[in-house]
Amino acid sequence: MVKVKLISWSGGKVKDPRRLIVLAAKVSSGKLSEKDPDYYLEKYPDSKVRDWILQSVKFPSVQEHIVFTFLIEDISRVTSHQLIRHRIASYTQESQRYAKVSDGPVIPSSIESSPLSKRVRNFISEAYALYDELISSGIPYEDARYILPQAVKTRILMTLNLRELLHIACLRLRSEAQWEIRELTKRMIEEASKVIPEMPELVRRVCGETLQ
Repeated sequence: MVKVKLISWSGGKVKDPRRLIVLAAKVSSGKLSEKDPDYYLEKYPDSKVRDWILQSVKFPSVQEHIVFTFLIEDISRVTSHQLIRHRIASYTQESQRYAKVSDGPVIPSSIESSPLSKRVRNFISEAYALYDELISSGIPYEDARYILPQAVKTRILMTLNLRELLHIACLRLRSEAQWEIRELTKRMIEEASKVIPEMPELVRRVCGETLQ
């Protein structure tokens, strides 16, 4: 099952990353001269911080100042290929050139429940076994990987801003999206909610009918 862990987020001296949106809004509106920046980062009322977070859907450029880094594990190469199409993000993926691929593929439930399930698992097991033989015979990892199925698991460290995360949510939480990337996106939103409690409401406001 896919694993997602929020590793870091916009921080430095800012304990609550949501306040970066407040500061950005004050900069944009020309009101920063009214208060010291630290006031908005430390003393601005929490109730008003929530208001600004929800209002940010009207001027989403301020959302780009909040940045998340996620460690994503146990997704298939099928899903990682979909994920990296979102280009306003940075990725570091587990290398198949330098690291040996571990056993334990991702198998869709549609295949698990199929009469062909056993044949599929046997096929993947044979591919892994041949992969191990190739490596043992001196074939480099980067060449042995050519015979592996896309079901193999991978890890990715992904960094992106709040605006892009919401954009991904609007695309990948839709019913048309594939099940694995929907599950991945759901868990990313859940992790981000640990520091931005308004995330579910932001998703609803930004995505609207696209998720219905």
